[in-house]
Amino acid sequence: MQTVDLTPGPPRSYTVSGRLLFIIIMTVIVICLFGCSKPQADEVPKAAPAAKVENSVQESELATVKLSPQAEERLGVATALVAVEQVSQTRTFAGEIVLPPDRTMSVAAPVGGTLSASAPPAVGVHVRKGQPLFRLTPLLAPERDLRVQLERDVTNAQARVDAARIRFSRAEQLLRDRAGSEKAVEQAREELSLAENDLKAARERLERYDKEPVSADVAISVNAPRDGMIQKVFASPGQTVTGGAQLFEVVSLNTVWIRVPVYVGDLRLIDRRQTARVHALNEAPVAPSRQARPVNAPPTANPLNDTADLYFELANADGSLRPGQKMGVTLSERGSEESLVVPWSAVLHDTNGGTWVYENTAPQQYMRRRVDVRRVMDSLAVLARGPAVGAKVVTAGAAEIFGTEFGTGK
Repeated sequence: MQTVDLTPGPPRSYTVSGRLLFIIIMTVIVICLFGCSKPQADEVPKAAPAAKVENSVQESELATVKLSPQAEERLGVATALVAVEQVSQTRTFAGEIVLPPDRTMSVAAPVGGTLSASAPPAVGVHVRKGQPLFRLTPLLAPERDLRVQLERDVTNAQARVDAARIRFSRAEQLLRDRAGSEKAVEQAREELSLAENDLKAARERLERYDKEPVSADVAISVNAPRDGMIQKVFASPGQTVTGGAQLFEVVSLNTVWIRVPVYVGDLRLIDRRQTARVHALNEAPVAPSRQARPVNAPPTANPLNDTADLYFELANADGSLRPGQKMGVTLSERGSEESLVVPWSAVLHDTNGGTWVYENTAPQQYMRRRVDVRRVMDSLAVLARGPAVGAKVVTAGAAEIFGTEFGTGK
């Protein structure tokens, strides 16, 4: 059996060894920290911004132009209210001027013959109905010894004149001798007059034969069938043509059609009963335009472009529209909508194409407001964005206020 001594002995000292252990641990930590850390790279300076806005101004904080009552009166400033109206929706297409089918007339030679004309027709010349354009001499087989027959007619007519003159002289003598009557004298005078007319006609035929042997009495005048412009000429003076050969075409431009190709998917949206507004492609929205009414025309389409054609008729009394000319055509859609509207005269354009109006915010005070114009109808600008309903916008004198704001006005 082993005996254990539990009697307490002198205490052991751990003070020096503990401090040494603490120092060793802290030294290792510091070495690790400095050994594992990397030297910081030199800081890269930040690049300067590409653009810098100074004294920026929001559109809601644009300058306010204040006019004196005298300046306002001198500029003739007038205002109108921004309103909401029910406006029809429209679309603009490119149309082509074409000729109606019944506006072109072709003139053909009634018989074969040779053409002649003192002033031959030319393309682009306007003619009147009934105006002679060609003279056609038919191709006839000349009669043998025609001159001999004409001379015999002259001789016979001369003989009848001599005989009638003798009878007339005898009737007058009998009347003077009171052996005849007034009636016999009148009959003799009438016979003498007829014989003299026959002699004159026979001599004229002989003279024409000497100048134009065959065509003296059979030439035909070819006249313009209607008022219009000569579009094509197929023959010239001196040319021999056959019967039925085309000589020229006359076209009337008083009324023309305009053909409007529309995408087939949009046909159901177009109100085909409404008139179309025809205008030039490069004209301003308020420039003069023409009204064209819809017409029933043969259906045409272009399968390559997926379009179908609509036709409208418009007057062209001045002849300014030509076949093949491109025009802008504004068509109405079936639906309508409410939208902000202002007079078109109130809208200004800046150098970048932006659209603005001047709002009268207080007496003699005007602030420029941006607007987005969707389209122009007659004299109204339909807006997608603009001042509130009821706001006053300048309709006269806006350009002068714009110049005053930017220092270009007087």
